[in-house]
Amino acid sequence: MENSATKGKIKRQNNQLYYLAGIWRTDLLPRWVKRLKRQLCLRGWEKRPDVTYIRDRVEYYCRVRPGSRTMQQDIPGQHAYCVGDFSRHGMGSHYYYDMGRYVKSFDPSLQMACFTCDIFFNPDGPNLMKGRRLDSRRDNCALLNLDSRRHFMKVYDSIPFAEKKPVLFFRGDITGKPHRIAFFERWADNPLFDLGDTSPNSTTPWVKPKVSIPEHFTYQFILCLEGNDVASALQWVMASNCVPVMTRPTVEGWLMHGRLKPGVHYIEIADDYSDVAEKIAWYTSHPDEAARIAEESRRWAEQFSDRRRENIISYLVVDRFLKAVNS
Repeated sequence: MENSATKGKIKRQNNQLYYLAGIWRTDLLPRWVKRLKRQLCLRGWEKRPDVTYIRDRVEYYCRVRPGSRTMQQDIPGQHAYCVGDFSRHGMGSHYYYDMGRYVKSFDPSLQMACFTCDIFFNPDGPNLMKGRRLDSRRDNCALLNLDSRRHFMKVYDSIPFAEKKPVLFFRGDITGKPHRIAFFERWADNPLFDLGDTSPNSTTPWVKPKVSIPEHFTYQFILCLEGNDVASALQWVMASNCVPVMTRPTVEGWLMHGRLKPGVHYIEIADDYSDVAEKIAWYTSHPDEAARIAEESRRWAEQFSDRRRENIISYLVVDRFLKAVNS
């Protein structure tokens, strides 16, 4: 009989191949080829049956107002220069290659600004960035799918929800993340939970070995707590047949966290974690409701799987941003 742990898998690009492709697309291809690729990608997009959907997402991601001006701030990870200087500040990171594949197809004289790190606040000037805070002004934040290899991957979970263990599962780094430590301190011994700290060189009493992402799929409930910004596991949890369990998001990225609905796409828990055991116990005794959330969550994640459409949206976001800050 096939073990349930073998019924799940993920597909993520090899890191070395990712960098080779990134160097080729961003640093080696002539600019005219990049421009041609953008034109071919965008050809006829306004006649697509999903054009309204595309426009909505572009407007959601880029709220920068025309006439805004970029500025260099004395902040680590923030860069302000013209498009043509993008490679001179070659960062060699996932941020750099994910951004460069779109940005470098535009006029090199255009001004731009971007963040190449996690965001703890929304900036005073307009920037391209991975995430933005939901609790402050968002007009200066234009989102791109940065660090995509980590945050977006293809997920295959063939384990029916009813065959998964009715347990809240978590494995992850908690060092330097007070809210995760607070969760462990309160709930690590609860029999409905299986929590493990996988921080390197950790000395906490909750240390457990890392497990693969497919091994997570054997559990009904996956804890998704924000780290420095968005919860990096949320996309693949939503793409599986599991239920995300989390507080209401305070940061959003390409996944459009600000549009996720509690009780529809995830199980919402209190910011102080006081109701977690109660929520898990309720959904464990109401498996049909939990399975419904798992299905709605999976449907949400599916909308990001059309690679051509994601490229169209990305090009249009950059175009909208550059027009706004260079008008």
